[in-house]
Order: sequence, then structure tokens, then C-alpha cells
Amino acid sequence: AVGGVINIISKESKDKWNANLNAHIASHNEYRYGGSVGFNIKGISNSTNIQYTSSAPIELQGDGLNFIYGSHSWNAKERLSYSYNDIFKITAKAGYFFRERESAEVSHERYRDFSGGLKGEYNISEKDNIMLSYTFDQYDKSDYALQQELDVRDYSNVQHILRTMYNHTFRQKHILTIGGDYMRDYLMTYQFVDNRAYIQHSADAFAQFDWNPSKHWNLIAGLRYDFFSAAKLQYVSPKLGMMYKINDWSIRASYSAGFRAPSLKEMYMNFDMASIFMIYGNENLKPEKSHNFSLAGEYTHKYYNVTAMGFYNLVDNRITTAWNATLNGMKYVNMALLQIAGVDLSASAAWDFGLCIRLSYIYTYEYIKKGEPLTSSTRPHTATARIAYTKRCKDHSFNITLNGRLLSKVTYDEYTSLTDYTQTEKVTYPAYTIWNLSFQYMWNAISINTTINNLFNYVPKYYYSNSPFTTGTTFSVGLSLNIEKFFNKK
Repeated sequence: AVGGVINIISKESKDKWNANLNAHIASHNEYRYGGSVGFNIKGISNSTNIQYTSSAPIELQGDGLNFIYGSHSWNAKERLSYSYNDIFKITAKAGYFFRERESAEVSHERYRDFSGGLKGEYNISEKDNIMLSYTFDQYDKSDYALQQELDVRDYSNVQHILRTMYNHTFRQKHILTIGGDYMRDYLMTYQFVDNRAYIQHSADAFAQFDWNPSKHWNLIAGLRYDFFSAAKLQYVSPKLGMMYKINDWSIRASYSAGFRAPSLKEMYMNFDMASIFMIYGNENLKPEKSHNFSLAGEYTHKYYNVTAMGFYNLVDNRITTAWNATLNGMKYVNMALLQIAGVDLSASAAWDFGLCIRLSYIYTYEYIKKGEPLTSSTRPHTATARIAYTKRCKDHSFNITLNGRLLSKVTYDEYTSLTDYTQTEKVTYPAYTIWNLSFQYMWNAISINTTINNLFNYVPKYYYSNSPFTTGTTFSVGLSLNIEKFFNKK
């Protein structure tokens, strides 16, 4: 949709009350414990969730990056909602997250996030509904000196977001959606000069029409306007999608324009990168713009589905870093046109007796003009496979799933000098495959999960950005108890 990329809606319990306790233990001393309680009485619904996780440090045996720091975290969420006869609903949310990363013997890194929000939804009629929401989020980072017990905050990002959206349905099948957002974005960071703070105001307005002229045709047209105060940028981006469906076949085609303004970090950064070089922002950056095209065909019949899609994307003025001889450091710059094309193929089958199979393959070609301060490290071939079998009985059920992923080798130019971008060498990262096998057993209120990760014990010889951070085969087991089921008798 023009108004957003992903919309996640948490499931609300229909039971009068519910409670859950769960635990998860894995290799490398990884632990996760959690619990939740909730109720739903006379239009009032509440859910409270608390979780604790911890993981020990891991030493990687290969070359390159060879250590993963240990950490522990707390996560708490609260949601309270009231609804009246499916006409009006108001929801309040609050959350707190804390993570401590054991990055050194004398000091640790701490991360905190405070969030909250209020959303109201009103169904004016069967054809009209409106939504209004406010969200607050504050993400902080601090350095904690263990001996002095001194916690110094050096990063804070505070966002206030307002959103509204209105939907109207014509003839019970055509939908008009209009809305808008406003965000006040505050950022203070050690990556700016003297821990300076900057504020950006951004706003957008969007409209989308979902038109269904017949049972065979569906068309979606949208338009979005964006404004960013820091760079004084504004842009209008369109979207158009079409689907034609007949019997078991459907054909989809779409075009959309993309837009991304430079972030506050990219504009104002002044950061010493581990005393190796400086990274400088650029207030004169141009926004990233893109044109995205796709064409897909799909066949669905009974137990089977086959989909084939081709895509072609043009990305102009992509923001990256390049060496600046005058500043003797890295500086954010715009690069020349980037082209990405590919094919996405998938096939799946799901039978009534519980067996499901899914296979997918993606080929990606990325073209970057020679001499640009960025080289393509995209693996051209990727394939995935999933086989699952589920058996349900009267009072228990079980599921066994095998997941696999195959990535092809990739060879690309890696820079060997920070001062001369003509000095490169060819580096090849080998192909690899990783498979996971999981088993879940559910009986009444009890659920037991066991997983074998990296079934064939793949370990890379070199750990870097294009290799998985796996140490070989690992194991995990989890237990979940739905307490209310012990008391609720059918």
C-alpha cells in the first residue's frame, strides 16, 4: 500500500482470560524465558507480556571477524483496548526494552527503548471508517563503566508520530483510502560534533483507489507526497498495480516510484571510526529515487500453486560513502544509476493429509557502473526448500519441518586501499547451504519444540559481511504452557 510497507496486527485473545509461561534453551548458553497474561471482558481487552533473554560470548574459529559479544535483555509490553459494538475502538500501548552488551571487561554498552501509543478507530457506517493514532518512541544508547558504576548516555533518538487514515467503500467492492503522517524526529549522538542534536520534521499525504470493475480485473492506483524539513525536500511518488484473473490463472503487473531523503546521520555525521579514519556527513546529498517494475503469473489449483515473477529496478542517487582526499576521510556521497533485475520462481503443494512442500528460486543481477564507490556483493542465485508434515488427533498434534537455504558463490571487487579506489582485488565467497530440522508436539496446554540448526554442520573459513555467523550444528529446546487450558474444560 502507498501508506506503508508492512502492517503488523497482534492477535487478540477471544478467551475471558489467558496466561502463558514459556522457556527456551539453546547451544552457546542461550536462554529465553517469558510469560504473558490477558483477559477479554465486556469489550475490554488487555495483554501483558514480559521476556528475558541471555546469550554467552561466542569465539568464531575462522579468519576475519572472530568474536560475538555476550548480552542479556528485558522486554515488556502492555496493550489495553476498549471496543463498543464494533463501532468504536480505542487502544493504548506501552513498551520497554533493555539490552546490555558485554563489549569490554571494563565497560558495557546499554540500549534502552521506551514506546507508547494511543489509537482510535471509528466505523462511521458500513461504508466508512476512520483511524487516528499517536506513537512515541525513544531509543537510547549509553556506555556503562563497571568499576565506577557510571552510565553515560551518548545517543538518543526520540520520535513523535501522528497518523490518520480514512476508508470509503463504493458498491461494496471499490475502496478509496486517504491519509497522512507527521513525525518529529530528534537525534543526539556521539557521531555528531560535540554530541550535537538535530531535529527533522517530516510529513506525508497519500491516496489510493482499489477498483474492481469485474470478477476478472483488479486495479490499484496510488499517489504519495513526502516532505522533509532538514534537507528541504518534497516529492510526489505514484503507484499503479493491475491483476487479471481467469479460472485458476492470474497475471499481475505493477509500477511504483520510490523516494528516500538523506537521514540526519548521513547529513551531519562527524565520527572517528576506531581511529582508522573519519566519516563525514554531507548536507548537499540528493535524495534516493527509484522506479520499480514487476510482472508475475500465478497458477493455483486445488493443492498446488506455481508463481513466476520478473522484476527490474532503477535506483538513482543511492547514498553511500567514498574516500575524500581533501578531508582525508570517508564522506557520504550520491552514486550513479544502479540497476537491479531478476526472476523469482516458486512452487508449493499442500495436501489434506498434512504434508506441505514449498520450493523457491531467485536470480538477481545487479549492475553498478565501474568506478563507483560501491561494488555489488549480491549472490546471484538463492534457493529455499521447506517440507512439513502435521498430524492432528483428538487431544494432541505434532509437526515436523525441514527448512533449507542454498546461496551461490559470489565474486566481486573488494577495495584494498582507503585512499585509492583503483586498487581492488577479486574476492570469492563460496556457495553454501544451511538446513534446519524442527519438531513440535502439542498436547492440551503443553507445547514442546526442539530444533537442530545447521543440520549438516557448515562452518565458513572466513567470517565477514557475506558469510553466515554460524559455528556449526546447534540445538535448542523450548517449552510453552497455556495455563488457562488446565482450567477450561470443554
